[in-house]
Amino acid sequence: MKKMKELDLNPIEINTPRANRYKKMIKLSKIPGFKYLFNRWMDITHSNGSAIPINVSLGTYEDKVLPLIVTEHFIKKASHIVLMDCGCRVANDCQNHDFHLGCTWLGEATKRIDLEKWKTHNAHVGTIEEALERERLAYENGLVPHLGRLKGDSIRYGALPDEGHFMSLCHCCSCCCILSTMKYGSSDLKKIITKMEGVEVEVNKEMCVACGSCFKVCIYDAMKLIDGKAFIDPNECKGCGRCERECPNDAISIRIDDYSRINELISRIESYVDVT
Repeated sequence: MKKMKELDLNPIEINTPRANRYKKMIKLSKIPGFKYLFNRWMDITHSNGSAIPINVSLGTYEDKVLPLIVTEHFIKKASHIVLMDCGCRVANDCQNHDFHLGCTWLGEATKRIDLEKWKTHNAHVGTIEEALERERLAYENGLVPHLGRLKGDSIRYGALPDEGHFMSLCHCCSCCCILSTMKYGSSDLKKIITKMEGVEVEVNKEMCVACGSCFKVCIYDAMKLIDGKAFIDPNECKGCGRCERECPNDAISIRIDDYSRINELISRIESYVDVT
């Protein structure tokens, strides 16, 4: 058996040219002066989003799995929808997940996106039915939805000024997602993506063998090793549930204390962004 120090227990790293550029840039957010500029540029006061766990073990509510309840709510309310391939998976030539199950942009401000500029990413105006089908396929593909108001996306896709009518709905994989670079940022930037209230992820120490599987899929650097057992840092965990799905020993569990938390999440996101 491998010695503990030889196990692959390092946080996930994406070492592509694109990801490395983001890493270098976001590390600057920890430096005084640059931190102030980043906070203004990202408009952290008005930016907020969440990862939505996709785990079957959370059960169903109103005959739907949790992520679809939330994402379908916003898709059905959206006045305008733009769909495109996942830029992260395209850039990384992802072999694990379908790059066509990419980004869904919702709200009136998405009309400002230059579809011609992003035609190589198959950018196009989508229908509600098409967007809902993407949600179903993304869930089956094991992709974690992240949604909310993120000014960085408004800037990248030319949807400025950011007046709260541009919602980002991305379907992220652990092997390519650019959000993995957020762990290098300041504490302020890390708080933009917040865990859904009521979601708890825990490790059963008696069942954990420190195999490292959970470390390989945690893009937020929330997995630690304490006394030879995996430990989830509650200050870093975003509740996406990837670790629970990946653990081969069923040592990790995820639960939600009350399904009314779904409505709380929807209300919180709607306080930041209006997609109608």
